[in-house]
Amino acid sequence: MSKLTPKTQKQRLVAILSDGKWHTLFEIQSLSRSMFGAFDSETALSARWRELPTEGREKRVRPGTNNTFEYRMVA
Repeated sequence: MSKLTPKTQKQRLVAILSDGKWHTLFEIQSLSRSMFGAFDSETALSARWRELPTEGREKRVRPGTNNTFEYRMVA
């Protein structure tokens, strides 16, 4: 993660997802609050996800669930 504090919702999303781990929208929301003190709704985070370039984005259904998606970014 960058040493600079992300200022936009999209920057926060990228900072969180760039750790290479899988995260649900709820987990991303919680991390944004704990790491950056920002409240980002799951709906808004999902919208920012769709705005990111498709290269490097990964999305899957969390194993053991029927329809909980999780997200990450890879280099």
